[in-house]
Amino acid sequence: MPYAKMTGIPPIISSPVLASSPSGRDDDLRVGGQAVIEGVLMRGRRHWALAVRKPDGSIHTQAEPLTSFLVRHPGWDKPLLRGIFVLGESLVLGWRALSISADIALEEESQGKGMGWIEKTVSIVLALALTIGLFIALPTWLAPRMVGHDSPVWLWNLVEGGMRIAFFVAYLLLVSLSREMRRVFEYHGAEHQSIHLLEDGYPLEPQWALREGTDHLRCGTSFMLLVLVITVVVYSFLGKPPLWLRITERVAIIPLVAGISYEIMKYADRSRSPWMQALAAPGMALQRLTTRRPDLEQAEVALSALKALLEKEDLTARG
Repeated sequence: MPYAKMTGIPPIISSPVLASSPSGRDDDLRVGGQAVIEGVLMRGRRHWALAVRKPDGSIHTQAEPLTSFLVRHPGWDKPLLRGIFVLGESLVLGWRALSISADIALEEESQGKGMGWIEKTVSIVLALALTIGLFIALPTWLAPRMVGHDSPVWLWNLVEGGMRIAFFVAYLLLVSLSREMRRVFEYHGAEHQSIHLLEDGYPLEPQWALREGTDHLRCGTSFMLLVLVITVVVYSFLGKPPLWLRITERVAIIPLVAGISYEIMKYADRSRSPWMQALAAPGMALQRLTTRRPDLEQAEVALSALKALLEKEDLTARG
């Protein structure tokens, strides 16, 4: 069984709602999540929960403590810094959840055998290589050749940024052609719907979830689009070094860009100002590519993960 089925897109792209920093400073719960193979991951401040539909139709659920760096070291929960830690932990947890879900949901095809660590490692390396090559190296190499090496650095980065966004949208369109990825996108929609129920105070039941929209302001798709836009500004300060150094700088500065983007999304989630809503509009529109309307059984899986998380977080699940 090709493990590539599990890694059609990196977790931060496929996944939706990003959780707030987990140190407990916010008054309300901000649940984060991710669609996985035939299932959904939910993340709270101190725990994470996973629900996956098994080949026999039953739902596997598990919930475990989240050993977050920011929980153990709340002094690091500062603007710009916290976004870096949240992003890193989300990527690690996302890959782990994808691995678990692949072993559970596809166990029938693999005759009960889990995926080997070599296959998983190769898949992660290939996904990282694809991300760096397609979204960083290729636009960095192409931009000067399109506008001329003597063009101002801001023009280089404007063209670079435009290509990254175009590649990102084209990539989402391409992977959406896969039947397996469309299933993941349906679980993505189910995850958003479940979190809408929690935030709006509605019963946590599948029938209620299907009434909700499949977009969400804190979606990882919106986050990625914002990152691509912020890079245009940040990379403009890096000048015009040789190609190898430009690529290295762009990779090295990703944590800073992620930290800035996280703070903007965190503020947008709490602001109702027209200009913040306008800023969020492109990302909300782009979610039409990464979410689909789920069915009742998919909504049931998403809510199973949410309820398992709420039980661990010592909150009362409605419904």
